[in-house]
Amino acid sequence: MSTLLLAALLLQLGSDGPGTTVMPFFRVGQGPRAAAMGESYVGLADDATAIYWNPAGLGQLADYHLALSHDQWFSDIKDELLHAALPGGPGTFGLSLAYSGEPGIEQWNAQNEPGDTFLTWHGVLSAGYGARLARDYYLGAALKGFYQDLLTTAGYGGGLDVGFLARPLSFLSLGLAARNLGFGTGYGSDVEMLPAEASAGAGLGFDKLNAALDIVVPFDDSPALHLGAEYLPLPELAVRLGYRTGPSDLSTLGVLSGMTAGLGVRVGALALDYSFTPYGKLGIAHRIGLSARFVRKGFGSLRVRTVDASNMQPVEADVALGGIKAQTLRTGRTGELLLTRLLPGTLILRTSSDGYLGRSDTMYIIGDREQNAVLALRKLEYGGLSGTVYDAATRRPLSGMVGYRGPVQGGLTTDPTLGNYTVKSVPSGRYVLTASGPTDDYVTQTCTLQVETGRIAIHDFLLVKRKQSMVLKGINFETGKADILPEFEPVLAQAAGILNANPGITVELAGHTDPREIQTAQFPSNWELSQARAEAVRDYLVDKFGIADDRLSANGYADTQPIASNDTQEGMAKNRRVEFRITGQ
Repeated sequence: MSTLLLAALLLQLGSDGPGTTVMPFFRVGQGPRAAAMGESYVGLADDATAIYWNPAGLGQLADYHLALSHDQWFSDIKDELLHAALPGGPGTFGLSLAYSGEPGIEQWNAQNEPGDTFLTWHGVLSAGYGARLARDYYLGAALKGFYQDLLTTAGYGGGLDVGFLARPLSFLSLGLAARNLGFGTGYGSDVEMLPAEASAGAGLGFDKLNAALDIVVPFDDSPALHLGAEYLPLPELAVRLGYRTGPSDLSTLGVLSGMTAGLGVRVGALALDYSFTPYGKLGIAHRIGLSARFVRKGFGSLRVRTVDASNMQPVEADVALGGIKAQTLRTGRTGELLLTRLLPGTLILRTSSDGYLGRSDTMYIIGDREQNAVLALRKLEYGGLSGTVYDAATRRPLSGMVGYRGPVQGGLTTDPTLGNYTVKSVPSGRYVLTASGPTDDYVTQTCTLQVETGRIAIHDFLLVKRKQSMVLKGINFETGKADILPEFEPVLAQAAGILNANPGITVELAGHTDPREIQTAQFPSNWELSQARAEAVRDYLVDKFGIADDRLSANGYADTQPIASNDTQEGMAKNRRVEFRITGQ
């Protein structure tokens, strides 16, 4: 028994590490799915076990996730683990509890005589958080504490894990993690370091296949390569294989001890996972786990399927979202797309695909469940015209008229609710489109489009009202400054788009301040500051977007025209603004 236990201990520590670190349990991969995939999970990290592998992965989890697992090792060593992911705020909290017991260890006295057996055990508590830094980029960290009972001595300590995850492509994820940055004390000796390591991983996700590759660099051992794959012949069944070169000593246990394998079965929100790993003469380690996912209350999800209307076969399509979520995504070869973290409200889906007539659909997201939408696309015989008419200030769809003139001519009224228009089939060629709003207050707008066979020419109209005033939302200056910051770019690009779409209008850029008086060499008073803010926006539109400067005037109004209360910091921030006022046509 003691020989076998020693071999297991050496296995976990690695060939160079015995005695150099404490808590080798931290190097034992957690979760049967990851274990079956060769413990290559740093780049995937897409379930509650992300708190162990890469805490940044918690940030990509939109639903509640609870996982329980049992690990049965040789020598009757058992691990019990619990992982939970709890969405909250801009990201997701993670929690992990782990217990490992090693019973039946023989105790020998000073005369080398066997005595009773005893149990050694240790427990670990981890808490972490992962959040999105920007679209498809995540950062996370986790703190862990442990206690270890070794009969004649005990130890305790803590550590830190940090991670980063990025999804530069829809099918590719990349991860970096540093684990076990900490120490333990007790053991009748000085402070000992934890088995710290750095990992880099990549994950590939396709229709029925997931693959992963990790490189693990322990601070006290040799680097190891981990790779694995997961194949889903059915949505409810997963087959997994993997291989890893460490921390096992393959030269002692044999190359087959680096192999891993397992299965996963999913029924609704529940999943049952199993993995086994051979360790040569030591035996086989078995892991089994049960997990469940629950939709976050207040958030919903939508599964979109795009199909050919004639045969209901999948069609790759672009889906442009509007309403409660603004984003453009592609369904892929399976014609499927899953949208998560959707707030309750109206979602607009504008679907397009080469050779098909685009369509616009509206769904109400309930917010506490997964909903489904099947979008049937009809093939194009000629070409088409499509788009939406919006109010430039509010971005709300408008009911109006759109006329077209080219190889054929005609006109139609936009949808009164969605503001969209579609001409399903017209001969290819050049068309002049004219859009007008529901009242004469709106300035008529004209554009030219080229319609190609089998394609839809899309153009959205942003109509402005005569003498209309619009606050450039997002252009709120820092106190006492008139600098154009990088985050102003999307708002100013939107303003330039309105000017380019309406070449006949002239605009006043009106600068404003909050009531706090300023007196500097650059700005003797709020009047000069507000004038400088208006001129900064005008110069940016002229230099960056080529807007003719004779169409833009700049005037400062100091604090004489507030739009919010100046009794709060938030109100004063709103008043430090620039407005976009249409002065003529």
